[in-house]
Amino acid sequence: MDELVKKIAALGLPGIILVVTMAATGLTGAAAITAALAFLGGPAGMLGGIAVLGLTGLIADALTKVGLEDLLRAKLTTFFYVHPMAE
Repeated sequence: MDELVKKIAALGLPGIILVVTMAATGLTGAAAITAALAFLGGPAGMLGGIAVLGLTGLIADALTKVGLEDLLRAKLTTFFYVHPMAE
């Protein structure tokens, strides 16, 4: 059950990105989807936009598996080890 919830959560981020980009275009319907995907894809066009959303989903899935708190703890520990605070 936890795995299902994590997969659904990972799909939410690309969906939110697509909806926000569609709203920013000012268009409606299929034109909004086309324009949003083309905008996200940059020079690669709509296919690039689909790839960007897919990559975002994979990254979100990986973050839910690792845990954002563990990732930040590891990064900050490394940062403070390399750059100790001046006393």
